[in-house]
Amino acid sequence: MTTHVFKASTVLHADCAAVFAFHENPKNISKISPPSLRLKNVTCGEKAAAGEIFRIEASQFGLPIRWTGMWEKVEEPRLLLDVAVSSPFKIWRHSHIFEDHPEGCLMTDQVEYLLKGGWLGALASSLVMPLIFAAMFHARHKATRDWFNCSALAKAPRAD
Repeated sequence: MTTHVFKASTVLHADCAAVFAFHENPKNISKISPPSLRLKNVTCGEKAAAGEIFRIEASQFGLPIRWTGMWEKVEEPRLLLDVAVSSPFKIWRHSHIFEDHPEGCLMTDQVEYLLKGGWLGALASSLVMPLIFAAMFHARHKATRDWFNCSALAKAPRAD
């Protein structure tokens, strides 16, 4: 069966090292997730390390999700690569890529994926998941931009 690739990028007005540090802690997913994803529990270390396991319990669209992931590759401050050990996906490889940009940091999410479920999972992977990922990563990128814009505003000197 064919794997699929989804890719989305956004420019953040922030240093790539700061964006990397934010994303290496899976608990921060709660700060950038769309309302359709309700997080119940995230178990992880605060810093990503290759081979480290993290667990997420959530629900999306009312469906329970239990996710066990592993950091496969960590190249600070440029790349975080997580893979699913146990999830609704037969294949899940999520690269978080951070590149210097004239305005700050170009953040790219690239997901190689295939849902479980044989031909039905393959069909949903090609027809439904691109729409879900487009909405989800659009919301996550917007929330990440907002997070770093608010952080910059909080650190900016006040004019009295």
